[in-house]
Amino acid sequence: MQTLREEKGPPLPLSSMRLFIPPLRLVCAALWQVVERRDIMDYGLLEEFATSVLEIVPELMTYRERVQLLMGLRARLVLELCRCDDELCRPDTVQPHLNRIRSCVSNQKGEVSDPKVEASEASFMKLIETLLEQPEERELFFQETLAWMEGWRREQRE
Repeated sequence: MQTLREEKGPPLPLSSMRLFIPPLRLVCAALWQVVERRDIMDYGLLEEFATSVLEIVPELMTYRERVQLLMGLRARLVLELCRCDDELCRPDTVQPHLNRIRSCVSNQKGEVSDPKVEASEASFMKLIETLLEQPEERELFFQETLAWMEGWRREQRE
């Protein structure tokens, strides 16, 4: 699949570009609502949109910034799936999201790998494996760790 940057031929005329603006504004407004409402189950949509934008304009972020954003959105969704209930916390439900995280970490277009990014991914994958395989560890993790994080976030907002 080719992106807009890879297609051959003359650039789109300005009059054609104006047709893209209203739908783009609509998508951005909808995604902003996801962020404002902290609708974690839709963070995958945010990650896909950010990926698309960054494929078109890769110079917006460095490799590390891009991976932190994309991995963070998808990781938060995975943690929410693990937290919700046993029906959603299954390998077959979580695996597509883990694959997406791996794909955003993998080097593309000749980028230099970052050991910190790779270590972060490996730690997260190990955590999710533990949460999936050990329900008692999962319960403890969400009671203690995420409760602490939510309290910290509230303090930061105040």
